[in-house]
Amino acid sequence: MPILEQMDFMEKIALSIYSKRARMYVRLLKMKCNHIDLRLEDNRVEMKVFFDNSEELKVDMDTNRYKVDLRYGNDHFFWWPGTLSPIDYVLSIMDVTHCKSIKKLTFSRVSDYDPKYDALIPLLTKLPKIDELIVEHTTSWSFSPESPLLKVLRIIFPVTSAVTISDQVRIPKYLREIFQGNFDAVSLRLPWNVKGFSLNDWEFTNAKTLKLAGPAVEIEDLNRYFKLWMKKKSNPRLENLVVQTHGNITKDLLLKGLNAVQVPIRTDRSLEVLGSIKQYHSDEEITFEFDITRADGRRATISISNHGLVCFYVWPFRQNQSSFMRRFASFSSFYNSCIEHFK
Repeated sequence: MPILEQMDFMEKIALSIYSKRARMYVRLLKMKCNHIDLRLEDNRVEMKVFFDNSEELKVDMDTNRYKVDLRYGNDHFFWWPGTLSPIDYVLSIMDVTHCKSIKKLTFSRVSDYDPKYDALIPLLTKLPKIDELIVEHTTSWSFSPESPLLKVLRIIFPVTSAVTISDQVRIPKYLREIFQGNFDAVSLRLPWNVKGFSLNDWEFTNAKTLKLAGPAVEIEDLNRYFKLWMKKKSNPRLENLVVQTHGNITKDLLLKGLNAVQVPIRTDRSLEVLGSIKQYHSDEEITFEFDITRADGRRATISISNHGLVCFYVWPFRQNQSSFMRRFASFSSFYNSCIEHFK
């Protein structure tokens, strides 16, 4: 152990990969990372390990077992791994840095003609937890029922908290499985020349946060969804909905039948919504805000931006006070006012 403590960081990482017994000793050094990102592209696995001191360990692995590269600051190691697979390196580094999950897992580019996922399956089946799954540069075929990509994604859906899909998915019905998945956050983007999502595609999504860019939704469908929420017939987990609409927003059509009340635009009310808006346009700003309240007292805010973006934020539910508590609160207020008067 004294010898291990004198090694520099790269030597410790390289030693941990050498054998399970070596990894057991290196793990006792309690090196802790901030988070880990994985990026998968063709036959390459790119791993980035981020630390609190702003340092970063980069690991490039070839699934064909050609070469492994480690970079940390000015240090650079590389070797030919022999019979080891990328899973041995990824899990070993996660173990010695005491990392329990992957922050971002990105599928960078998907080949329509010759997708190669067989070498990645052993890695994906052993990842314990993934905070966010990101799929970039997709096509409609990528999510069709026969797609090899979809079969691979189904392996990691059960351990994923959030899913982000970039554009080029031209057939919205292929994404219904993601809408209905048990995720905390779902973010989807459609090409501008695609009609968009119908209400049947997303009205029963299970996500707490749902973002649809594109434009992705008709104003009439959005109004119908708000009415379902008023009747408690929509997703009960929904906390935040951000959608891009077709054309200019007509307030009368969007808010028809909702008994919406216009409220002043305040930064403390719109802080979370504004954070979502900024990812679409740098000059995005809220022009109107309306509150709607359903029969059980649950309140939500509908925000309309100057770029056709509609944000829907559900406020935390507060149970009605009992009659005793209301009387106690009234008595307490009266008592305090009397004390202040005599002071």
